[in-house]
Amino acid sequence: MYRLKWIRYAAMAAMLVFVLGITFIPGTAAAKKYVIKLAHGAEPTEPTHKAALLMGEQIAKKTNGEVKVQVYPSEQLGSERDIIEATKVGAIQIAYSSPGSIGVFQPDVQIFNGPFVWKDWEEAKRVMRGPFGQKIYAKLRQNHGILVLDANWYWGWRHLTSRNTAVRSPEDMKGLKIRAPNIPIFMETIKAMGASPTPIDFSEVYTALQQGVVDGQENPIPTIWAKKFFEVQKYVMMTGHMLQSNFVVINEKFFLSLPGDFQKIVKEETLAAGEYATKLQQDEENSLVSNIEKAGTTIIRDVDREAFRKATEGVYGLFKDKWSPGLYQELRKTIESN
Repeated sequence: MYRLKWIRYAAMAAMLVFVLGITFIPGTAAAKKYVIKLAHGAEPTEPTHKAALLMGEQIAKKTNGEVKVQVYPSEQLGSERDIIEATKVGAIQIAYSSPGSIGVFQPDVQIFNGPFVWKDWEEAKRVMRGPFGQKIYAKLRQNHGILVLDANWYWGWRHLTSRNTAVRSPEDMKGLKIRAPNIPIFMETIKAMGASPTPIDFSEVYTALQQGVVDGQENPIPTIWAKKFFEVQKYVMMTGHMLQSNFVVINEKFFLSLPGDFQKIVKEETLAAGEYATKLQQDEENSLVSNIEKAGTTIIRDVDREAFRKATEGVYGLFKDKWSPGLYQELRKTIESN
């Protein structure tokens, strides 16, 4: 009789393991399995994806397989705005995104995608990881339940490309239609630079360039290479009009559902992967210009960056009613004091 009861209890335990998706080892506490869906828009060949895979491997290793990270590249789960929305509601656990796209939900974040805001990467990293950045991330967490794991996955200096026009100053931009993300800070920047901004989904940019729907676009060198935009663009202008650092964000409720030691591992491995992504991205940023030149595209280096900087100075004033009062002035003061 006792043997029959033991068999029945064992069968019930096995059924619970199957239904609840937990691992049970006789003599130990049940270990819950966690699955993280991580989505981004980069190609599998790009540093972002390589770093995300490494991050997932390290998290799985350090949690003894109890946290599994599934990485979805190339906008498989939607555009940046889509995956931020999905992260907000918990359909996706982690999203990798530009501050511009996150800023659609929390406008203050867009300031980090402003034109000519940063002198160099060290300055950007210092401010974005400091009190100024943390205050903005707290608003994102409070208002949208989205927690910033790291704001410093280097994406790089954004540069213009064009189909037929060699651009050296804002005057050369007149009459050009330039693809821009459908994000206010990008649209206003392109307009201030002298062109007509045209929003096109990232997945459709190559075709739009090829068919002449737009005259050009703007992105970092590694993206211009990975997306093969150079094949349908005659010129790459080294405008460096934005220095972009991308964010890795997580659904707050999911993050807090993890055991404390797992939270620590996820945070640490996100930061470590960000350093890895930054090194890879910066290496490609330096090396791929020559590859693009060898492919037949002309690199315009003598761009009047100061003229472009002056042309875009007024962009920040357009957001004074959308951002927290005095946000840009506070950023300038923070930069100057660091």
